[in-house]
Amino acid sequence: SLSYAANMLAGRQARARGFDEALLTTPHGRVLEAPTASVFWVDGAGAINTPPLDDHILASITRDRVLKVAKVDERPCTADDLESAAEVFLASTTREVQSVAGVEGKSFPEPGPQTLAAKTALRELIESELRRG
Repeated sequence: SLSYAANMLAGRQARARGFDEALLTTPHGRVLEAPTASVFWVDGAGAINTPPLDDHILASITRDRVLKVAKVDERPCTADDLESAAEVFLASTTREVQSVAGVEGKSFPEPGPQTLAAKTALRELIESELRRG
């Protein structure tokens, strides 16, 4: 289904628990995306990662643009990956690239260097595309 009802419910439930956003996961604990944004994490080696499309996440335009402007590895994401991440960020049309302050009890720098680089590169790409018309 293309309905966002379940995604919106997840967001409401997250906010009711004091969080700003939800992370959608599989029953087996794989992290997929946020209700209206793609999720990216920077591992301990400094590599930017995002879940692969074959995890049945949305193939968004913004996600595609981030993959175009940054070196990103597509691989499954688990809660352990986020727990050990150096940075986490979301990407969507309305947010562009937005740093994540924390996931559950884990805090992240806002924004970390990789997040800031992705944010700057995406903004430059968008401005370039707008100038070209």
